[in-house]
Amino acid sequence: MYCTTCGNKFIDDPAFCNQCGAPTGKTSNQTIVQPRQSTSVLIGYSSKINDPTFNKYSKKSTTWSFLFAGILAVIAIIAFPIYGNASGDIDWPVSLFYGMGIGGMFLLIALLQTLKKRLDKTWDGEVIYKDAYRQKTRYRDGHVQYNNIYILKIKKDTGGTKKHKWRNIPGPYHYYNIGDKIRHHKGFYYYEKYDKSKDNQIMCAACLSFHDISENVCNRCKCPLLK
Repeated sequence: MYCTTCGNKFIDDPAFCNQCGAPTGKTSNQTIVQPRQSTSVLIGYSSKINDPTFNKYSKKSTTWSFLFAGILAVIAIIAFPIYGNASGDIDWPVSLFYGMGIGGMFLLIALLQTLKKRLDKTWDGEVIYKDAYRQKTRYRDGHVQYNNIYILKIKKDTGGTKKHKWRNIPGPYHYYNIGDKIRHHKGFYYYEKYDKSKDNQIMCAACLSFHDISENVCNRCKCPLLK
């Protein structure tokens, strides 16, 4: 089964697409079994963000980031000398230096992302702007590609704005509405809604997948859903 909105393939039959959040027309088993939480529970910021599972997820993400960067670095260090020797375009040991430079860049990117997470702070704000449009891109070979662009702007309570732009990913755009009070949690690319009482779905703070509002734990990363 595939999502009719974004084309994501489902392993099971969820009520909402875990990629873009669009309803699939199916009714999840948990929606039948579990009653909807009371309105009072769904209003306010959740303390579940302090659950140890989030810390474990963050550490695992950092480990995978450096592991992936390390693999790319090794490939670059090996591939450039091989290419230079085969093509004759780059002499030894210049080809090795090129490979080491590219490999070092991958590791530096992983390091900067980790530092950014550690220096991140929790802050509150409000959604002030939304826009969506279709973008046309024409390539040199004459091929034309159309992409749906989604823009979201958030005003911080401490001043300043945060702008997000997605290509062909409608989930976060449709999840938030202008006027929503939100909280950004340190180290995560996520905004928790203050009022979730009118929502039928909820987004995971860790992996950003969508779930029915009746669920309590993300079935993808096993982190608690913030409600």
